[in-house]
Amino acid sequence: MSVGPTINIYESVFAQTDKTDAILVVQGKKLHVNKALLSCHSDYFDTLFNGDFKEKSMQEIPINNVKFQDFATLLSLVHPNPIKPTEQNAEKLLELADRFLLSAAKYHLEYFIISTNFTANKKLELAGTYDLENLLVHVLKSFKTKEELVPTKRFSGFSANMKAKILDRQIELNKVVRDRNPWRSEFSESFTDRNTEIPKYYYRAERNNNEAKYSSQSRGDMGCRPS
Repeated sequence: MSVGPTINIYESVFAQTDKTDAILVVQGKKLHVNKALLSCHSDYFDTLFNGDFKEKSMQEIPINNVKFQDFATLLSLVHPNPIKPTEQNAEKLLELADRFLLSAAKYHLEYFIISTNFTANKKLELAGTYDLENLLVHVLKSFKTKEELVPTKRFSGFSANMKAKILDRQIELNKVVRDRNPWRSEFSESFTDRNTEIPKYYYRAERNNNEAKYSSQSRGDMGCRPS
């Protein structure tokens, strides 16, 4: 009994059915897709399939500069049976979701990344780079001190909204420090006052004592005695 060729998970998800009506070719491998489904989820594919371009009439449309496994995983995220992303390819998939304008795939990836073991700084970087607000809210809560939430050069590329949320969290953390140690600033101010005022008082008192001592000695030299 002969054994047929093994069908991998990617070929299984994108096998030809009566619902597929287009073929995308990546690295020589075919993905059978539904035009309406992809067009609904992505302006990129809506233009590709329905715009005035040569691809509209092509039976097989090549997709370049992308790996087959990554692209298939990305497209599967808007299908009924998605291929689960991994910590190894999640960042690449976010990049591709941006490139192919698949916001639904980004949403799926955002919640996957929340559940990963990525460091807080890595999650913050991804949230800011790909404008993932839910991920940002999640990761900002993990910063417990203002020293942990230190801006890096990557922050400069974040949207104004993302920067504002990070700043709000920094302000909250500063307030937490003040609320937990309300005496610190007062003590610091009082200590500063003592450092500035006590020496003045000390020198003033010492000067008065010296003047009194000199006056007493002068009276003694003149034969004066206190009554």
